[in-house]
Amino acid sequence: MFNLNASISIVLPVYNEENNLQNLLYEWNVALEDAKIIYEFIIVEDGSTDNTKEIISSLEKNYPLVNLSQNKRRGYTQAVLDGITSAKSDYILCTDSDNQIKIDSLISCLDKLPNENEFLIGYRSPRKDPFVRIVYSKLFKILHDLLFNSKLKDPSCPFVLGKKETFQKLPLEELKKMKEGFWWGFVGIAIVNKIKFQEIVIKHYSRMEGESLYKFSKLFGIIFRNTIGLFRIKYKF
Repeated sequence: MFNLNASISIVLPVYNEENNLQNLLYEWNVALEDAKIIYEFIIVEDGSTDNTKEIISSLEKNYPLVNLSQNKRRGYTQAVLDGITSAKSDYILCTDSDNQIKIDSLISCLDKLPNENEFLIGYRSPRKDPFVRIVYSKLFKILHDLLFNSKLKDPSCPFVLGKKETFQKLPLEELKKMKEGFWWGFVGIAIVNKIKFQEIVIKHYSRMEGESLYKFSKLFGIIFRNTIGLFRIKYKF
């Protein structure tokens, strides 16, 4: 079981999530306090154009929360990295703020926390994303397997848990090579650095509020940039 003397930083990249964020933090806070887990939320707000910033400011009064809001867009990759580098806890969990992954995924894995040089990563089953995004992921996984042979069923899952020391072993400049498909690159870099993965099934929920940034009109550009990013990671250029 989870060492009650240990702590966990929960890194949440946030962009235009005014309708999701309050419920997400409330649900996570209740479950974490019930489990007597010492934690902090690291909210990496990324230049939202709705009321997300104001909501985060109000939530700071209710929860142990590090507010990394800024007006300029930094992108998903930099948001995750800013959250990781700001984390103070023994463990770091990186996940998304769209409420598609809920607190029960963390609670269910507290008896299988990763050791150093190991990450725990989720496997969304069934995955509740738009059809086009699922097809893109399945096709892109073929390339990812050829390059890195991770043997993971879901190497792009935004649910990754590890010790802070393990995250710190990964080179920041390499991680920045993936602009959108951050977790594809993260898995590849971890494998190159001989860090292992433990994959667990997590329940995935449909997005009820907000919009995905992966729109069909932008998909081919995303695929092209992600492909170049993977090759840069694999062949170090």
